[in-house]
Amino acid sequence: MTAAARTWRSLGWLAGPVLWAAVFLAAYASEALVCTRLERPGWHGAIVAAAGCIAILLIAARLCRTARRSEETAGRFLARTGATLDWLSLVAIGWTISAALLLPACAV
Repeated sequence: MTAAARTWRSLGWLAGPVLWAAVFLAAYASEALVCTRLERPGWHGAIVAAAGCIAILLIAARLCRTARRSEETAGRFLARTGATLDWLSLVAIGWTISAALLLPACAV
């Protein structure tokens, strides 16, 4: 295994929080851009829902891959930590999406 592959694999446990941060950024950036530049509040929910669905699919794929590799003894702690962070990130993404879809966009 190359050094780059080892580094990528060792930092993989941060994938969930990074994806949640991307959804959170998409939610706030789309709110600002849609309300100030485009003046089309209906797009905000679509943008946040699309970003959330993509992040959920990526995290679910990572959880499936982690579950298949759970038999390995080396790196088991980081794998379980990553899985826990992935599950917490799924909850956070759910809250972000629900808030964006339930609350009106561009409300003062």
